[in-house]
Parts: sequence; structure tokens; C-alpha cells
Amino acid sequence: MNESRQAVAESAAAAVRYLSMHGFENTTVGELADAIGMSRSTFFRRFGSKEDAIFADHDLALARLEELLSESELGPSGALTYGTVEVLHILVRDPEAARLRWELLRQNPALRERELVITHRYERVFAEYLGRIALPGTPSWAPVALAAGLVAVHNSALRRWLRHSDYQALGALEGELRELTERFAPWFGGEAQGRRVLVASFDPGASPEEIAQAITAHLN
Repeated sequence: MNESRQAVAESAAAAVRYLSMHGFENTTVGELADAIGMSRSTFFRRFGSKEDAIFADHDLALARLEELLSESELGPSGALTYGTVEVLHILVRDPEAARLRWELLRQNPALRERELVITHRYERVFAEYLGRIALPGTPSWAPVALAAGLVAVHNSALRRWLRHSDYQALGALEGELRELTERFAPWFGGEAQGRRVLVASFDPGASPEEIAQAITAHLN
């Protein structure tokens, strides 16, 4: 992360800690700016509002995701997986701030609605990338479906980590994402995991057990 992004991330984490301690509704922008060591004008220039400060890490993660998808030399599955995992790393880089942010969202319906808007922004970034690389004949719904799936799988891992301190969820995310993207591989480059198709002929008088044994023998 470059220096300017690091500064934004550190200021945002400090803002989240202060708001968690003093209350989102009870804190003015001026108080928040003073608490994290900047003037009101600098605060507005860097964040814009208290809400923007809370979601600053998402802005950083979205910018990073767009960079990775536009510059990556990986194949579609690799680029999508790497980009999504990188988003998670940014959001949990400061574990304490991540959990405090989550608690603020749980306590404030307006912030939860803002979170939904953020979710749609991620989906749009993914869908635009997938639209650019889609092979001819790809159904119009495929980029939208995969984009939504990527966000859902990411959010599931993040929630498991937040709610249950399940660090295995972070490690499992890469495999889950690759499994998801492989299901869409025929439309976005590469081949899906091959399915075996067995064409069998058998005596009409054969018993179900004999048929099952013959099929099993062929598959083995």
C-alpha cells in the first residue's frame, strides 16, 4: 500500500475506534477530526463525512480491486481469486478496527444500508471485468451471476471471521473462489472441471445390481 493510502487507512481506523467508543450519533465531525489529529477541512477533503470515514477501507479495497483486474496477467480465475482475496486482506488488515466497524454497522440501520450500496459497487466492478473477457455466446446473466457469487463467497468468509474469529475462513476463501469460478469457466476462458459421461448398454433382463456393478467397473 502506498504512503497516501496507508495514511487514509490509519486515519480511518482511528476514526472507527473513536466512534465506537463515543457513539456514532453523539460525535460531531469537528470532534472526530480533532480526535484523529486533523482539521475539519482536511477531514472533509480526505473523507467527506463520518460515514465515509467508516467505509474508507472499502474505498481503498475497491480501488485496489480495479487495479488488479485491469493490470493482472493472470487468467480469469486467478485474477478474480487474487483480487477478491486482496479485498479481504485490506478489510481485515487491522483486526480490531474491522470488528469495531462491524459493531457500528450492527448498531446503525443507516450504516447497514450504506453497506449494501458498497456491496453493489463490488458487484459492478466484477461484472464490468467479466463483461470485457466474456467469450462469444456468453449469456447476459453470467457476468452478473458470477459477480454476485464472488461477493457472496467473500462476505461469507468475512462474516465467519468477524463473528466466530474463524481464521480458517480466510485461508479457505481462495479454494472456495476457485471452485466458484471454475463453474463459469466455459464462458470466461478455460475449461470447467471435466464431467465424465458414460454411455452404457446392457441386457434388458439385467438386475439393478448387475447394472450398477457394470457402471462402477467402467468408472473405475
